[in-house]
Amino acid sequence: MMELLKVLRDKGTISAHDFEMLTNAAKEDDEAMVADKEAMQADAAEVKEAAAKLPKITTNGKLKFESPDGHWSFQPIGRVMWDAVDADGDGSPDFHGTELRRARLGFEGEIYDWGYKFEADLANGSASIKDAYVSYGTMFGDNKFGLKMGQSQIAFGFNTAASSKYMSFMDRPWYADSALSPARESGLVAKLSDHRWSVASSVTVGELDNGETDEAVDGTTFALRGTYVPYMQDKNHIVQVGAGYMGVSSGKDGFSYSQHLVAHKDHTKIVSTETISTADFDGIDAFEGDVVGIFGPFHSLAEYNNFTAKSDISNSDIDIDSYSVEAGYFLTGESMKLKHGLWSGIKPKSPYGAWQVAARYESMDIDGQAAAGDDKADKWTVGLNYYPTQNTRLMLNYDKVLNWEEDGVDTDSEPSSVKFRAQAYW
Repeated sequence: MMELLKVLRDKGTISAHDFEMLTNAAKEDDEAMVADKEAMQADAAEVKEAAAKLPKITTNGKLKFESPDGHWSFQPIGRVMWDAVDADGDGSPDFHGTELRRARLGFEGEIYDWGYKFEADLANGSASIKDAYVSYGTMFGDNKFGLKMGQSQIAFGFNTAASSKYMSFMDRPWYADSALSPARESGLVAKLSDHRWSVASSVTVGELDNGETDEAVDGTTFALRGTYVPYMQDKNHIVQVGAGYMGVSSGKDGFSYSQHLVAHKDHTKIVSTETISTADFDGIDAFEGDVVGIFGPFHSLAEYNNFTAKSDISNSDIDIDSYSVEAGYFLTGESMKLKHGLWSGIKPKSPYGAWQVAARYESMDIDGQAAAGDDKADKWTVGLNYYPTQNTRLMLNYDKVLNWEEDGVDTDSEPSSVKFRAQAYW
């Protein structure tokens, strides 16, 4: 501007008086602009300083509040799973209906090295406690150590511990999340791990009922589980092996076993013909082994469960052998994920969502030694899953029993079911 004014003055376009007046005005404008800029910079610094003191809010697939220094956090959690089931009993009563399988609400968070989690399920019209614990985590040398105090997953079984939010099928294998491989109990769970191995142990006394457990009814459960990763190219190409032991003291209130064959609400069940009374019950020994493989869009999982409920009466033990083998493939290129040694969530690559196909074969052999014969069953399950977004999924399953024997006699019955689920979690 000053150079332009000089040219106009020298050519006589403006007078010396006008030149001086305009020059002074331009200088005042420059000074005002500098002052405004400095004020804006000061305001921006104040805003930045104030923002740094505000909690950090994450909204990518969850709603999480964190302190600026990362020392505390709070996150509401929950899930809704609505099922529609058409089960053909093939000689037994059919089931056609719907079910609110899970409706959970809760929260979790951290306070420095301490953490907490509470989650209840309202699906049955009244609240049942799932997770309710206080935790502590720290580094033990180069390894991570964690301790949970309260009700949480015991240290036994892959299919049992894997979250229903992420598993490839609507229902777990017969042995999982049952008396053969219980899920949550109240007590202590400790874990030591690094990125390739983990060792976990738990001592628990049954599942919370009306806010309490009773050792005289539930016994004391000791569980131990370890995992190891012998092969890991990257997070999408990995092999993990695991094994576990579970023992239950003789204080437990007897033992019997039954499980739905093709759906959570169907009327056909495989049962242990023999039962063990409270007076005769002498404890439980169970062993499990599992192998997980992820190779790009393909995944596989195999698990074996050997379970023995012991009786004081000769030849009255109940031995149950179960296994399942599954495989799945993402048609849209995603990969299953492992986190803390268990399935975790996937994020669709496309805004149109992700598609997955899966199949599983499972078998169970119940040997009640004092009974006339074994109870056996084998089943195929195939599934198609669609993930519209990271936190939603639609599932379609078909289950078909191939063989079902009671007391060593073929029932000539092959129940089946078609099941659909709509789920969301946060």
